[in-house]
Amino acid sequence: MKYFILITFLLSNLANSQIHRCSTDEYRQFLKEKGLLIDKEKHTIQYRHSLNTNYSIPVVVHVLYNNSNQNISDERILSQIDVLNEDFNALNSNISTVPAEFQSDIGNVGISFCLIQEDLNGNPFSGINRVFTNVEQFQGFSDAMKKTALGGADAWNSDYYLNIWVCDLSGNALGFATMPGDVTPDLDGVVIDYEFFGINNLSSSPYNLGKTATHEIGHYLNLEHIFYAGCSSWDDCNDTPPQASATYGCPSATPSSCQTNDMFMNYMDYTDDACMSMFTVCQANKMIDALLNLRPQLNGECVDSSFEEPPSIVSLIFPNPASTHLKTSINNQMISIYSIYGKKILSQYVDDKCEIDITQLSVGSYFIYIDNQYQKFIKY
Repeated sequence: MKYFILITFLLSNLANSQIHRCSTDEYRQFLKEKGLLIDKEKHTIQYRHSLNTNYSIPVVVHVLYNNSNQNISDERILSQIDVLNEDFNALNSNISTVPAEFQSDIGNVGISFCLIQEDLNGNPFSGINRVFTNVEQFQGFSDAMKKTALGGADAWNSDYYLNIWVCDLSGNALGFATMPGDVTPDLDGVVIDYEFFGINNLSSSPYNLGKTATHEIGHYLNLEHIFYAGCSSWDDCNDTPPQASATYGCPSATPSSCQTNDMFMNYMDYTDDACMSMFTVCQANKMIDALLNLRPQLNGECVDSSFEEPPSIVSLIFPNPASTHLKTSINNQMISIYSIYGKKILSQYVDDKCEIDITQLSVGSYFIYIDNQYQKFIKY
């Protein structure tokens, strides 16, 4: 049996500098010493999901800040949610760069992420919990950021919400995540260094496109690194070729090891953000299996209460769900489409064709403002 929490590390910008990394065995020993590792049985995949099925994971982001730089903007946080929705639905713009030999292995996970819309008391909430802390930096292997008493923020019910703590991590850690069943609920979730959360166009870091969260949520949903066991290929997925070690940087040509080409563009490798572009079909199935069987209460629906549809409303759009276009009986007016956490996605004029083009939208749930009414629809 293998029990561990997996962690991504920051490469130094100096080519000759030594990378400080902690092995799985060292981290396992750390958890054992702290009494945080829960004994569990290995889980095998039970479920194969439909490619057209969509699941939702409600998210609360705890921003722990000691200074204004650490208190990242709403825009950065929303951009991270957008990245997750693209990556977990195979809608990322660079998916076409996946080498031809791996194109047939691309998996559409079918999970949408949304910021929760109510706080613990049922009041309207942005999904972003900002907390000032006296802690200047949190240790990478520490769980202090998950405890209010230690300068962090207590987890919101982790059975129902994905808790993401964004803070300043010391050392070379980009972030880390708990795998299903490894820890008690109060420690369950994902931690990301504030510098690497969301899309940060002002950063020169190769980890500025939000892929650290994609990688760590892969662990949170029970994925191994594709190089975890080297050439023995133990990651529970036969469509990820065995790989001797992690890939760093952004290879100009496909590297090879273990007598096969490496799937370096997989989100569960260590390549630069710009070169990460895919999960496999097996990885998608494994994550859905984890969601349904290991985190069964997490799959929910995020609805912004300010956009709730009156029960008696006559539908003005069809079909619903839709994949490319909505039709409507309304024409010659401007409509707006909002994400489920209230961000305006696009505005569009409906002409006499009575069609609304939604091809550019990611898979998930949305609200449309049409004829002075809000209506929910699903893009698949």
